[in-house]
Amino acid sequence: MIGKLFRRRGILSDREQELRAREAELLERLATALARFGSDVADDDLQRFREVREQLAGLFLLVIAGEFNSGKSSFINALLGESVLPEGVTPTTDRINLLRHGPAVTEQLREAYLLDRTHPAEVLRELNIVDTPGTNAIIRRHEELTRDFVPRSDLVLFVTSADRPFTESERAFLEQIRTWGKKVVFVVNKVDILRTSAERDEVVAFVRDNATALLGEPPEIFPVSAREAQAARNGAGDEARWEASGFAAVEHYLLRTLDQEERVRLKLLSPLNVGLRLALRYKDTAFERLKLLADDVEAIANIDRQLAAFHQEMLRDLEPRLARLDVLLGGMESRGMRFFDENVRLGRIKTLLDSEGVKRAFAHEVVAETPQEIEAEVGRVIDWIVERNLRVWQDIQAYVARQATRHREGIIGDVGSSFSYNRQALLDSVGRVSREVIGSYDREGESRAIANDVQGTFATAALANAGAVGIGTMVATVLTGAAADVTGILLAATLAIGGLYLIPRRRRQAKEAFGDRIADLRTRLKNGLTRQAHQEIGQASERVNEAIGPYRRFVETQQTQLNEARGELVAAEDALLRLRSEIERR
Repeated sequence: MIGKLFRRRGILSDREQELRAREAELLERLATALARFGSDVADDDLQRFREVREQLAGLFLLVIAGEFNSGKSSFINALLGESVLPEGVTPTTDRINLLRHGPAVTEQLREAYLLDRTHPAEVLRELNIVDTPGTNAIIRRHEELTRDFVPRSDLVLFVTSADRPFTESERAFLEQIRTWGKKVVFVVNKVDILRTSAERDEVVAFVRDNATALLGEPPEIFPVSAREAQAARNGAGDEARWEASGFAAVEHYLLRTLDQEERVRLKLLSPLNVGLRLALRYKDTAFERLKLLADDVEAIANIDRQLAAFHQEMLRDLEPRLARLDVLLGGMESRGMRFFDENVRLGRIKTLLDSEGVKRAFAHEVVAETPQEIEAEVGRVIDWIVERNLRVWQDIQAYVARQATRHREGIIGDVGSSFSYNRQALLDSVGRVSREVIGSYDREGESRAIANDVQGTFATAALANAGAVGIGTMVATVLTGAAADVTGILLAATLAIGGLYLIPRRRRQAKEAFGDRIADLRTRLKNGLTRQAHQEIGQASERVNEAIGPYRRFVETQQTQLNEARGELVAAEDALLRLRSEIERR
């Protein structure tokens, strides 16, 4: 709205027009870069940036600021030569008063807190003057109006009172002005209450010292008496009194020192400095977020490393468990070989005639408790697989919980919250999935499922329903079948001619067949358990990656967007700095 009220009366040189066009282009680039932050750009920042861009084409804007009762309104009235604004010892300005040149005195409410006034004063032909509410008024909205309007200014004329110069609240307000890169000129009003010139010099020196410490350079300071200036105006143009009031020097500064070229320079610097402040602020925001995302990238990489370590540890720790099965099978194999050597020979013909007896002896001496021991050992391996699968979820859940709480309070204060909210929501969702998996984890059900899968690897045509019986039963079925080799020897020994030759050959065949059965059983057990371990690893990794998928995609997408945004902000900031240096050298 305000930008529409201003019209440039002077004629810009070609050089000034070129600088203004370049600045408008750079501010447009900065706007594009800021747009990458979406809703995370503070509404106040967007509004101020929009206003200063509009202000670039407006008339020079002089903003009068200061505490209430410092004499801002009386200062403006004295400068205009007429009581245009109300004055008083209590806060009288409750809105922004925009004073611009016009043939008659008028006023019109343009916005809720913006009163547009016109006045035929000559000083208003060269600039627009803004009167703001007091910065330390009891009504906080008044101070907010002043603080929000300062970024639009091309020059801030700060009025302080001679009876209480440079108060702490003034210092705090000037600190905010400084962050926007605004040029500040000081007016020490009410110097007529000081009894001597020495007192006046002391007050001016006090203001200069404090302002220099705050702003980094000595400012322009004008000691004035608005009361004397108004009296001079009312006294039919008492030039001596006007000069003594200090207003002649102020008027000379505003209309002569701040000539056309200087006003254009300040006009160009004003939105440029606001743009630089926003570029720096959101560049830092992008940097802080990238640092936070670096933690998230490391968190995801750490989870990936945990899964890879889980894989390696499972395979490494599976070997000694399979070795215990080998020991059981190896012991049974040794007993079987001894059994054949001791029983399948000519001296045991009578024993071999008892087929059922041979089977019982084989089951007792060779098979013994091996099937039960193997089943128990396989059960322990399965329980270990289930426990490790659960533990990896518990480890990840605990890790994600720590990661989620590290930055729960956000990262950059009042700069938008959707980034932090989305990141936190995704971390929380990963933690929730982990807790649900852990809370609903059925150890017995998982163990049964794995056992059935392992049993399925032993199923043969003769044991089509092996999955319904125990591993030990299947092992016993496979091994006791070896006894049939012994009974087959008996038949051959009793019916064949030359039994002395046949029995050793049959014994050798039985031992080979038994060894083959043991080797096959060993392979089936090892392959089945190894395959199941791989399957459980794959399923655990798949479920974890599914849970962290949205979090991973968020981190990757945000990294790309923030790197691009930060690159654009750095480029825009560099170009704005070069342009500012060029303008300041004019």
